Amino acid sequence: MGNKRLLALRKQLKREQLHVVWLEQHLPHSRQLNSAQQRIAQLCVLECVVETAALPTTNATTKKSDAEAPLSL
Repeated sequence: MGNKRLLALRKQLKREQLHVVWLEQHLPHSRQLNSAQQRIAQLCVLECVVETAALPTTNATTKKSDAEAPLSL
């Protein structure tokens, strides 16, 4: 499920980047350009979050005995 979200985010990011290129050529000082650049920044952050969430954790406890082990100070 995470891979589908990640691919969808990357597709949307690519679309927004192409839109920004067009806006920079045709409407360089517009609100639309500013909004599109903000959306790109948000999508980049969201992509990082989804990508991180999709990765398996390496230090997760898998055995019940590890989870119940007493903490030593």
